[in-house]
Formats: sequence, structure tokens, C-alpha cells
Amino acid sequence: MLKNLLIFAAGAVIGSVATWKLTKDKYKAIADEEIESVKETFAKRKKKEDIETPEPKFSDADLKKLKQTITTNGYRNYSNIAKEEEPIMAKPYVISPEEFGEADYPTESLTYYADGILTDDRNNIIEDVERMVGMESLNHFGEYEDDSVFVRNDELRTDYEILLDNQRFYDTDGTED
Repeated sequence: MLKNLLIFAAGAVIGSVATWKLTKDKYKAIADEEIESVKETFAKRKKKEDIETPEPKFSDADLKKLKQTITTNGYRNYSNIAKEEEPIMAKPYVISPEEFGEADYPTESLTYYADGILTDDRNNIIEDVERMVGMESLNHFGEYEDDSVFVRNDELRTDYEILLDNQRFYDTDGTED
């Protein structure tokens, strides 16, 4: 009986060792295949990441044309938002009387005469009306008030009050000869 017990125990041990060895080799092969697959996948991803996408190159003419388009169409310049409270507009624009002087800009009074002459407070003729207040703003009399228009120029950092005078410039006192 002891002999049968020893034979049974020896068979169980030999069977267990053989099963362990076979499963060990089988699952080691499966694990090695999976590890190799993962390595290949990451190698492919790494190759894709290593491929540099070329940055678009713009010529000076392209950049100049883009800047001109932005300026002429009156788009807002958002590049200085972090530096300032409000974005800067490329062109002067009409504001309401309540907004006049609120931007902590200096204010100036200008006079617009019936003959189309714009002057400063010392009766000097403004030569570059477009840059200072914009020709379009002179069409806004009566929008808020009949005889005045308020214009903000963020580029020059100035608010302008333009007063309408129904006289011709050369008919007024203190005019240029």
C-alpha cells in the first residue's frame, strides 16, 4: 500500500512539473509576443512624433499684404490684450458721448466747417483727417447729437470731440489767409 502511495505521489509530482513547464513556456512565448507588439507600436508612434511638420513660411510680401488687409478692414488687434484692458482698433471709430474720456486718453476738441475743413482748437487745419479721426466719422453728425461727434483713436490714444460749425472756414474770424 505504501508502494502504491509513493507511485501515486511520484506521478502527481512528475505530472505537476511537466504541466508547469509546458504552461510556463507557452505563456512566456505569449508574453514575449505581446511585449514585442507593444515595442513596435511605440516605435511607430515615436517615428511619427519625430517627423517634424514644417512651419509655414510667409514672405515679407505676404505679411505686408495681411497687415494691410487687417488695417484697412478695421479688424481689432488682439496682440496686446494682456498688456491693456481693451483691444486696440486699427482705425478711429465713433463712440457715444458717455464713452468720451472714459478710456483715460487725453481729449481734444476739433471743429468741422461747412466747407469740409477740420481744424484743431487753435484753428490749425488738420491735414491727415483719415489717420486722426477717419473720414467716415464725419458722416455721423446727428447720430448722438446734432452738432457733435465723438471719436476714439486707439493708435494715437486720444478721444476727439468734433463740433460742427455751419460756417465756411475761410469766412470765420481768425482764419488762414
